[in-house]
Amino acid sequence: MFKFKLALVLFILLIYSKSQAQNSPQISVGAELGLPSGNFTALSGFGIGASLKADLPVSGNLAITFNGGYMNFFGKRNQIMSIQDLTYVPLKAGLKYQLSESFYAEGQLGAALALDNGQRTLFVWSPGIGNLFRLSGKNKLDLGIRYEVWTGKNDNLIILNTSSSKGFVGIRFAYVFDL
Repeated sequence: MFKFKLALVLFILLIYSKSQAQNSPQISVGAELGLPSGNFTALSGFGIGASLKADLPVSGNLAITFNGGYMNFFGKRNQIMSIQDLTYVPLKAGLKYQLSESFYAEGQLGAALALDNGQRTLFVWSPGIGNLFRLSGKNKLDLGIRYEVWTGKNDNLIILNTSSSKGFVGIRFAYVFDL
């Protein structure tokens, strides 16, 4: 019985390794731009950041994604008021589905860890689409766009920000390394 189980496990690993040879894991390093929407526009005009993302293939068209980064939304300032910058470390995981050879759709969930005093950790969800552009060799450029929402209890209710959600359009431009 033990030999049968061992043979079965080895057979499954062999098949898995063959399927993974066509779809290798990928790591990407990218720059991010955040364009606030809704009530969030009263606090910030834009945000910038950077991220590191890993895509681990599960099947031919499906991959599990892990994404970590740094995002700073610049607070609006004028003669009357000065809103502090909002700085977070978003950590997300999700699924990415290849709709064609280069075009994909993905969804991610996670948390945005606050780096500023007075801010809290927020729940994150983001659906998005993107396209991979092939370079010479196996490496690629990834251009993705998503709508991302950070939701959580807001202790500092400012007149301009009575909502507990911060939504923005995120644009990510990244260099992808095949492993």
